[in-house]
Amino acid sequence: MQLDWQLNAQFAGLLVAEARGLYRQRGLQVAIRAAGADMDVPTTVAAAERMLGCAEQTLLLEAQATGLPLVAIAAMLQASPLSLMSLPAQPVQTLADLPGKRIGVHSDGRQALALVMGVNQLEAEAVDIVEIPYAHKRDRLLKGELDAVQCYSLDEPIAFARETGRRPVVLPLSDYGFDAYSQVIFTTQAFLSQEPDTIQRFLQATFEGWQGAIADIPAAAHLIATRYAQGDYASAPEQVASLKIVADYVQRGISPTQLGYISPQRWRRTAQQFATYGLIEQLPDLATSLAANLIPPLLARRG
Repeated sequence: MQLDWQLNAQFAGLLVAEARGLYRQRGLQVAIRAAGADMDVPTTVAAAERMLGCAEQTLLLEAQATGLPLVAIAAMLQASPLSLMSLPAQPVQTLADLPGKRIGVHSDGRQALALVMGVNQLEAEAVDIVEIPYAHKRDRLLKGELDAVQCYSLDEPIAFARETGRRPVVLPLSDYGFDAYSQVIFTTQAFLSQEPDTIQRFLQATFEGWQGAIADIPAAAHLIATRYAQGDYASAPEQVASLKIVADYVQRGISPTQLGYISPQRWRRTAQQFATYGLIEQLPDLATSLAANLIPPLLARRG
């Protein structure tokens, strides 16, 4: 399983499933790999045998549109954590606060913000949007050069509060029409067609792991911090704070027994919206982009 980032609470379900032997119980040996620097996860998975990966919906759709034989099979997060982060003294709390502001976004955020503004009929000229690198964006926000900056709400606001002593105000783009799935699990069409039972067992164990992580967040966060994470992610209190946020994204809008579910209608609608606003250059074949309903219903947890 090729992740698209470092080992941390964003992948708690996978890590809990491995630590508790849920993959072994289903006859699987699963290697969970953190992403290397600048790794193109879709290309990596497409070139491998018996590999799965995870990526943002936009990146997966874009890879499919280029001809990579990949298929989405589940979503760890039911909404995108893509957000804007501002200072409490001058908060950007709603879209109504954006006009007249200077907003720093990364290369993957400009079109996402344009989509949100378009859906909500906010004039593009009303907001000064500048593209910024990841480096030094915290300092530029603190100095007042920017009124808000793009962030990934699962961990960046937590790190910001630790480093500056200020808890930022977070504006999730998912609250305003950016309706993407996130941490989408995918694999090659060949692997899925050849070993559908293997894929189903993997998904069942993974989302049982997510159930366990959500049921006992402190224990899961401690496990991740002490056994898997490195650097700043090796802080159990920060992993607790992060996993509480992650848990909301995992469960949002679905039944507790249907973790990982992707709505085919929503997948297609969002893909078409991405194409309209330039988040992807062209649509892939949406008839083969998603393999829906692969996950057997999970047993409801009691107690």
